[in-house]
Amino acid sequence: MNPEQVLALLSALLGEPADTTELEARFANGGDPRYPIEIVSCTRPVAPDEIDGQTVICGTVAVPEDHADPESRVLNLSFIVFRARSLAPVTDPVVYLHGGPGGGTVQSVRALSFFFDHLRGRRDIVAFDQRGVDASAPDMDCFGTLAENIEPIVDQLGGAHLPELEQTIVRECIAELDGRGFDLPQFNTTQNALDVQAVMSALGYSEYNIYGVSYGTKLALEVMRSAPDGVRSVVLDSVAPPQIPLYDTLFVPHTEAIRNTFAPCEVDPTCAEAYPNITQRFFDLLEQLEASPLHVSGLELDGETLFAVFAARNNWSDPDIRGFTTYAPALVSALEDGNVDLMTQIFDGQIPPPSNPEALIAGAVGLSPEEQVLAQAALNAMSQMTIASDTASSVLEQLEADRDLDAGPLSLGEYFDDELEHAFVALPEREDRVAFARDYLNLRFVAPSAGALLDLVRSHFDGPTAARLESLIAVLNPEEVERVFGLIAMDNAGLATVMEGEFELYLYACQEDFADGFNSAAGFGETVVNLGYGPLMTAALANVPSLYSDCAEFNPVPRDNYLEPVSSDIPVLVFSGEIDTQTAASWGELTAETLSNSQSFLFPETGHGALLFGQCARDIGEAFLETPSAAIDGACVADLRLPYLMPDGSFLAVED
Repeated sequence: MNPEQVLALLSALLGEPADTTELEARFANGGDPRYPIEIVSCTRPVAPDEIDGQTVICGTVAVPEDHADPESRVLNLSFIVFRARSLAPVTDPVVYLHGGPGGGTVQSVRALSFFFDHLRGRRDIVAFDQRGVDASAPDMDCFGTLAENIEPIVDQLGGAHLPELEQTIVRECIAELDGRGFDLPQFNTTQNALDVQAVMSALGYSEYNIYGVSYGTKLALEVMRSAPDGVRSVVLDSVAPPQIPLYDTLFVPHTEAIRNTFAPCEVDPTCAEAYPNITQRFFDLLEQLEASPLHVSGLELDGETLFAVFAARNNWSDPDIRGFTTYAPALVSALEDGNVDLMTQIFDGQIPPPSNPEALIAGAVGLSPEEQVLAQAALNAMSQMTIASDTASSVLEQLEADRDLDAGPLSLGEYFDDELEHAFVALPEREDRVAFARDYLNLRFVAPSAGALLDLVRSHFDGPTAARLESLIAVLNPEEVERVFGLIAMDNAGLATVMEGEFELYLYACQEDFADGFNSAAGFGETVVNLGYGPLMTAALANVPSLYSDCAEFNPVPRDNYLEPVSSDIPVLVFSGEIDTQTAASWGELTAETLSNSQSFLFPETGHGALLFGQCARDIGEAFLETPSAAIDGACVADLRLPYLMPDGSFLAVED
């Protein structure tokens, strides 16, 4: 952080709170009264990166459960607006459509701030949790189901193997939500697309750009098909096209990533001579290791483990695997001979070489002793600056937390909730704790009342403990009772997140992607067999995911044309990563075939979410948003192609 940023944050934190009415009015200009907005505080921490109510604004937009029926149940979608840094911003923001389906994004203020910082020079960034997901679905947590299954849930969290539990929870959660009046078939990508339009209209943006990643690309394509009004341009990053049976093809991206790893070596004469037929040798090596594992750094290296090592490059947040492709052919050659030295160095984090400023100085050529001293002094100063910035960030975060506490001091409601937790922990028998947890979960959808709290206490405690808790309940005012029930919801949210597992994913996938046999266990098995692995690896990959059995609990709701390719002349930028193991590199080009005004880029050494992997994709994306109709200079893409380590220890540069 620089001094100006620190002073700005201090001024915001120590001054008067932002005027909520003013913020609401800011969005009311040109907004859409059909979709009311409520401004709320952002999920903490916001500091030190943002200032709540100034650089970032959070709230909810009310939309109908069924856009064809404005009188249907109201869903409140949680949003974030990151304000443009310019004092004269352009009027077309970027709306981020997150992946999944499921997962959410609104509660990750810091991560979003980092991801899209480069686009905020001139544009607002908008994000929202999709319907049925995280902050946009607080009333869809199946606490009744969790309460009924609390004992096996506790057992599973303790390590018990209960393969039928997830399917049971899915079945009962569906019944619970149906019983509470939710129209589950309305939780689909087409309704999501109409939500995008509604959110942007509510916020007063008549024209906007879309950035979608993974499932967000499928949603962006559906916006282009079902609700294109106002869409200025679209960036599709790591494309999941609707015409691909994504769940039958789970291992297709992995296979393409492996082939893309070795393809430049295969076509380069020097590399191909050093490592002939290296792609097939890798697949053969998987079989060899699956049959006869090697031992590396105390670990067993079988075919599945090596497969996982290559797949790990998909993770943008792990800098230790950047540059791994350089060593891939040499690694295969060594492991074929049972030589684990290179694999040991990879496991120990020595290869790829870590970025080390000290090593930069040590390896510098031609520095005099005086110049080395100056270089070291510069590094020392940089280290002190980093420490000072981190310290300022920590202090500002703590200041924000303290100010929040001052604004809403600890109430008797918080005190009672703490005392209730202490009493629960002190229950001597497991069955008593399970029974309490069941009733505690069931309070989630009970109307807040002191009587409900008294019933809970009298059912599970006696003697001095019960008397103490009852005396506290007697002095709670209505606002404090409401606060207790709010804390109950927050306390149980973590358990709901863990035990509902992939329900948010199932809500979409099972209803719209499993219609008419589009995805099936048979299709999954057939795809695995056709990928070309040997028999041992095919058998290892052929275990059908639980998704297929869990989806049997839903009633598919097919929609006309949903699984068809999308055609559009809206300007589109398509990003794909060569080593993406979640969405295949080839799917981007496939999608672009029906988008007449599209430009596509395939990035070497890039996994899922090209925007996150490097400056090249970020700059191309920014250039596209400035002038979507112009041809983009993608020369930087070729610079991402890595050299290969040769048997003699040299590095061979290959053509992109």
